[in-house]
Amino acid sequence: MRKNNKWRNMFAFCMILVLGLTGVSGCGSNAKEEEILEMVELTDTIRWFNASYAILTETNNWDYNLFGGLQNTESNQKTVRKLLDEWWGVTDWDSADSTLEWIKDKGHRADFARIVRSLEKDGMSNLPEEEREAFLLEHYDIGGDDRAHLYVSWYKMYEEYGIDAITGWDCCRAMNLLGYYYIAGYYSQEEALDISLEIAQTIQPLFDSWDGLMDSYLRGYEYWSEESSSARKALYEKIKSREDSPYQVDFHMALEKTW
Repeated sequence: MRKNNKWRNMFAFCMILVLGLTGVSGCGSNAKEEEILEMVELTDTIRWFNASYAILTETNNWDYNLFGGLQNTESNQKTVRKLLDEWWGVTDWDSADSTLEWIKDKGHRADFARIVRSLEKDGMSNLPEEEREAFLLEHYDIGGDDRAHLYVSWYKMYEEYGIDAITGWDCCRAMNLLGYYYIAGYYSQEEALDISLEIAQTIQPLFDSWDGLMDSYLRGYEYWSEESSSARKALYEKIKSREDSPYQVDFHMALEKTW
């Protein structure tokens, strides 16, 4: 069974504070003027890409109308390289490539599937919901009531949404990584955008709308962080209401190469 991941949320909070204190070029009125190394034209296809991870971009106080969330500058390259190293262990093209392959092929959805299938095999579906936590505490060494509650909530996700309940989480994070790889300089602009297009075209048939994709993303966030996704859900609704929202782009638009 999975270990407690509360430290991830503490680190996420600290990372946001660090980014806010150090600053990144191209974000906010006080951003330091710096030469932009390269620009990605904001077409509807690029806006679609940006929308897939706009919640995290907004959480970082970055710009969801920029591919990768930041202007492509030397200081931003250093910022994103540090982020990728600390969060993902990505330090170069090889580690970037292997990490992307992992999230495309397995991601957190593989671990989720393993857990819920194990619970299903052990008869969880046959138990009334109010008896499930007691069953887990009796038959599994999972670390107490809080953990039992989490496992019950994960199994409920599985019952309501199926084995792909959190697939949107991995999909959006794969798209996000590609933006980061571009800003970090590990992938060229064309490489990052070409692979983004491939993944985006794979995502579209899996969901019926932005709401569908984001709901799956938020379920995955809850699974990974072991926390409520209510704050991120509220942020998503806030972004949707803005005039410059990338979610104005039709989810089912024809995604085409525009670079």
